[in-house]
Amino acid sequence: MEKFDIKKVKVHRTVEATIFEIVFAIVAIIVWGLIIWMIHLAPDIVPTHFDGSGKANAYGSPMDITIPCIIITIAALGCMVLAYYPRYINSIGKITNIRQVELNIRSIRVAGITLLLMALAIAYTMLRMESPTPFPILAVVGLLLVEIIVFAILISKAC
Repeated sequence: MEKFDIKKVKVHRTVEATIFEIVFAIVAIIVWGLIIWMIHLAPDIVPTHFDGSGKANAYGSPMDITIPCIIITIAALGCMVLAYYPRYINSIGKITNIRQVELNIRSIRVAGITLLLMALAIAYTMLRMESPTPFPILAVVGLLLVEIIVFAILISKAC
């Protein structure tokens, strides 16, 4: 039996990939539309950083919020591109078959879309909340953790 080599796997465009990319584009447009709308409605000075107890300890222009949102969006876009290069995706455990590769690719695409939600959660927390709390951000982090756990279980069962 020939040993499985992930470096030889070529990822081609599939219907699933196209659907993920269309959903990603739609979510990105909606997220950035909402971020721009929230910046437009925000006061001149907004909290830009919080301490461990959730109290604002730095303030700035609403435009300052775009910096982390842009960085997170670039990371999300990177996830969508990385899906075409599975040998560079860090996985839990050793990848031994093509089904595990497929699940790994799907997990990175789902993570990319979820990262867009992180950008929205950050903007919402900083710009729209009367008394900011980290709940929206923690909810998205929790969702990312659930995704990691679910895909790790699926990948390990696909041995």
